Amino acid sequence: MTRMHGPRWGAAPGLLALAALVAACGGTTTHPTPKHSGTTTPAPTSTSSSFVTILPAVTAAPATPAPTPIAGFEAASVTFVSSQDGWVLGTVGGSLALARTQDGGTTWSSVTPPPTAFYSGSGSTGVSGIRFANQQDGWAYGHDLFATQNGGTSWTQVALPGLNSSSGATPIQELETSAGSVDAVIAGTSGFLIDTATVGSNSWSTSPTTVAYGAGPVPEAQLVLQGSSGWVIENDRTVAGGARLQSGAWSAWTAPCSTVGGPATLAGSSSLDLIAACEAGLYGGSSSPTEQAYTSTNGGGAFTQLATALPAACQGSSTLASPTTSVAAAGCGGEIVATFNGGGSWGTVFTGAGNTSISYVGFTTSTQGVAVEASLTSSTGPLLMTHDGGHTWAAVTI
Repeated sequence: MTRMHGPRWGAAPGLLALAALVAACGGTTTHPTPKHSGTTTPAPTSTSSSFVTILPAVTAAPATPAPTPIAGFEAASVTFVSSQDGWVLGTVGGSLALARTQDGGTTWSSVTPPPTAFYSGSGSTGVSGIRFANQQDGWAYGHDLFATQNGGTSWTQVALPGLNSSSGATPIQELETSAGSVDAVIAGTSGFLIDTATVGSNSWSTSPTTVAYGAGPVPEAQLVLQGSSGWVIENDRTVAGGARLQSGAWSAWTAPCSTVGGPATLAGSSSLDLIAACEAGLYGGSSSPTEQAYTSTNGGGAFTQLATALPAACQGSSTLASPTTSVAAAGCGGEIVATFNGGGSWGTVFTGAGNTSISYVGFTTSTQGVAVEASLTSSTGPLLMTHDGGHTWAAVTI
């Protein structure tokens, strides 16, 4: 380290004369101490009561540019693994697209989608649903199945055992993940099969429990997982069958509303607490079918009908979510209706645009939820979010 010193006694007379001349003219002589790591710099000394300290110029950090929205993004399916981390699958200009947020939906960035098309129904291939178990492991599904183990940076196509793509039903009906495993309800030769894999593995096995197709023209299945418990409902005009996951194995289960003459939709807030919305009388000759609500507190062993039915707009609703035993939200046409007193009363909390339908409602936490307001013609549309437990919903810019 180089040290700086003032003039020593006995220095050249010329220097002393120069110092005296400066002092006589009212100048200031300072002796700064060089700065070095770990040492406090003392204030400069001065031979005058007035002096000026020159500080180094401060360069302002460049402003962070505001994120640019993904122009033309339309949502089809959404998944969150925490209140901050989420993905939404959809389209841009008709092509498959995928976006990710790491700040709770405030900003989104485009990530690589699976190398396939958007699945739009019978006669097409590709994917239309997205689920992640954590920040790395996720699946895109529909007609085909793709898996990622690096957050969507790359995708691998996976073959599911028993899958029958020519059954007339959507090949992969639903896929959900919970408690370190992932389950998929898929179309088989004579009924729905349930395939299971460990998160992080692309090795799938098929449960011996199957759910036979009903007598209607278009069989559909719903899958619900809560912790290590799970439920499957098959609707084919009416509730045609079910399965339940207990102690690590699937077994046949009498699904709710199997005798009311209509389809059912299920949601769970825990491994024991369930709520079902059932369109009673739709195919039973009734002139006034109603959307009845039922609850279970023993994991689906028994259901009790609630006194208050859902609003008339909910007839035929296909999506239901329940973050707690007192709160539930349902997609009813282009509206979201909700209860905040355990089904004692229901009210409309969101009304969408015309020619739309709420195709999905879900909750990440007791306060944060997501929904998709899909066009009836494209099955895609705005992503909606709530941050107050379902009381209010608003579109999100992706």
